[in-house]
Amino acid sequence: MLREIKPRNARTARIVKAREPQQVESRKRVLLLHGTKCPQPVASVLKTVHTLTKPDSVLFNKKNENIHPFEDTTSLEFLAQKNECGVVVFGTHSKKRPNNITVARMFDGKVLDIVEFLLLVPEDQPRTEPKLQIGLAMKPLILFSGSQWDDPSSSAQAALYQTLKSTLLDIFQGEEVSSIDVAGLQYVLMIASGESNSSSGDLSEPASKPVLHLRWYKIRTLRSNNAKLPRVELDPMGPTFDFRVGRYREADADVMREALKHGRRPNEARIKKNIETDLVGDKIGRVHLGRQDLSTLQTRKMKGLKRGRDKLEEGQEFGTEAQSEDDMGSEDEDLVDGGMDVDDEISEGGSSAGGSGDEISIGDDDDEEMGNGVDADEKPKRQRIS
Repeated sequence: MLREIKPRNARTARIVKAREPQQVESRKRVLLLHGTKCPQPVASVLKTVHTLTKPDSVLFNKKNENIHPFEDTTSLEFLAQKNECGVVVFGTHSKKRPNNITVARMFDGKVLDIVEFLLLVPEDQPRTEPKLQIGLAMKPLILFSGSQWDDPSSSAQAALYQTLKSTLLDIFQGEEVSSIDVAGLQYVLMIASGESNSSSGDLSEPASKPVLHLRWYKIRTLRSNNAKLPRVELDPMGPTFDFRVGRYREADADVMREALKHGRRPNEARIKKNIETDLVGDKIGRVHLGRQDLSTLQTRKMKGLKRGRDKLEEGQEFGTEAQSEDDMGSEDEDLVDGGMDVDDEISEGGSSAGGSGDEISIGDDDDEEMGNGVDADEKPKRQRIS
């Protein structure tokens, strides 16, 4: 079980509180370090980054030995935590990897991810480089040129470009502000990605890794003939750098998910769950219902669906109704056959097939009919005698 260690004094308590996660984080400080060998092109890169990130950067001119970021990150983590920096830029030179610039991002005192940039030095590079004439703490306009930066796929190359874009923004974007004065926009940083020369697309091959071109331009606003359209021109300034991406260590998925968490900002609206807005602008909501109990569902009342003590009575009523319908049907049949039932098959005992014992007699004797005192025309020709 971990126990909480209380600060010894008020000064230590303020330092510990300042290192805790904040609702609105300040800009990441950049730590610039020299390796055992640091030639002039590598030193120019470190100096340029230091100029663009002042006053939120720390530059150490002393050479640091035995620092190998991809093999052991202990030294970088110690120096970054001591100087309270979130990004470390380490420049070194070796025969295997000449003019090497390593950029490491920190989270919770540990290295989050590492990207290696190999500086491409042209043969006709001038000895004297132009200076960057930029004011202190100026926020730049950043332009990412190339279709690779907006690749929405989940390939390894798309993940690499997303990491490169996030890393470069952490270094150069400056302080997050809600509004900015137009007069404060003094320069533009353009980061262009070159096309890959290899058709295989394997990032393990050096030829298939992307080449980045960093250029700086100064913004000049001139008088325009059109009152609605301003006239803006860009003048190149400062040194130009070309990098080829070298080794790359991706951040762990769980650690990256934890690093991207943040609370609700002061001016950030609350996100309502299950409510979306379509392309037309209509608001669409989704409702989640629980499990429904269909046993209590009210249905139509029908006698045939009832169950209980009235079942027998209902059966009797249904039987009597059926019998009455059968009798009506038999009477109709008698009328059709002339008022007499004639059985086609007669049983051996002389009775009808139904076995009822009824006999059918036809009155042929005219004397008996006349003896009754009734007119012969009024009597039916066939008569049933039970």
